[in-house]
Amino acid sequence: MQKDIIGYGSFIEGTYGRKLPQLSAPDLGDTLLFYAGRYALKYLIKRISAETHIDTIWMPQYYCHFVKEWMHHEFETIKYYYVDPFEPESKIDWAQFKSINDLVMVNNYWGLKNTDIPDGDRPIIIEDHSHGWLSEGSLHSKADFCFASLRKTLPIPMGGIAWKPKASKSNITLYKPEIFDTCTSENPMNKAWDTIIGSMRLKETCTAHVQKERYLEQYMKGELMVRSIYEVYEVSTEHAAFINQYIHINFNSFKKENVDYALPKLITSNDFKVVQHATKASFGLLLAFKKEDALNDLKKHLVANQIYPALLWPKNDLTTTYSYLLNIHMDYRFDTTDLNYIISTINNWTTSNNQLHHV
Repeated sequence: MQKDIIGYGSFIEGTYGRKLPQLSAPDLGDTLLFYAGRYALKYLIKRISAETHIDTIWMPQYYCHFVKEWMHHEFETIKYYYVDPFEPESKIDWAQFKSINDLVMVNNYWGLKNTDIPDGDRPIIIEDHSHGWLSEGSLHSKADFCFASLRKTLPIPMGGIAWKPKASKSNITLYKPEIFDTCTSENPMNKAWDTIIGSMRLKETCTAHVQKERYLEQYMKGELMVRSIYEVYEVSTEHAAFINQYIHINFNSFKKENVDYALPKLITSNDFKVVQHATKASFGLLLAFKKEDALNDLKKHLVANQIYPALLWPKNDLTTTYSYLLNIHMDYRFDTTDLNYIISTINNWTTSNNQLHHV
């Protein structure tokens, strides 16, 4: 990592001049780029509804609350179903969906799930691979359609993708130009893009806390723009070119290597478990907590040591043993020196808290 840049984690702002490994372009089937994952999802729902009636849109209970709110603004027939987001082998109960005209959105949680698509009569299935771009599940999906928020993984300001998997049994084509909205003046996505990419450039050269506050403020301005735009616009040629230069980089190889390095060095905690899979690359170092207070305490400890984790989707009501998730970035920016620092910082907190449990 660039040692003069403040902090570990936060959004990905650059490549630091590293040569990153390209994958051979995977044959996903037909694909379309979007400005964010939510726009890809809305497009797919509108595309499907243009061909067939949709009774109910089902979304997983554990999901981004910002996208939930955004979706409720756009669609009236949304309901929720439960699947354990912290257990890679947990299965969806397909019997709860009674109509083949229901649309079920499933989530490849953290790139660790392979969704079992039922045979025979079943609802329409859209699969979200936002935390598992180019994972095994995304490359071999049998859903009708898939989408992903690319900016979760790639060093880009905005970007999403939708595709119709090669194994899809849907007779609906992906591209229908009239589904897209048209601009009467300048595309508002241009301003959102420029705002967020400006914040990325600020962070890439950030060496003082006052600069950090500037890039975070600018980043949030761009995020709020995205949350307030509901129209689905086609991605410009210029922006598509920017996204496409990163779209087939094997970012998962770094995550797998770094998480595999970190796991044996972590002290077992009474407060959290690591969400992991023996062979698959997880989105990051995923710590699932039993209690929100413990998560917040570790997060505070990490931030005090300039490690900035992501608290994923806290506004979800899960009545399970593990209900809260903290993601610590394990991407290509970090070398073993960085990883050792992150691990020792977590272990210091774990040791202290384990001792408290035994007092």
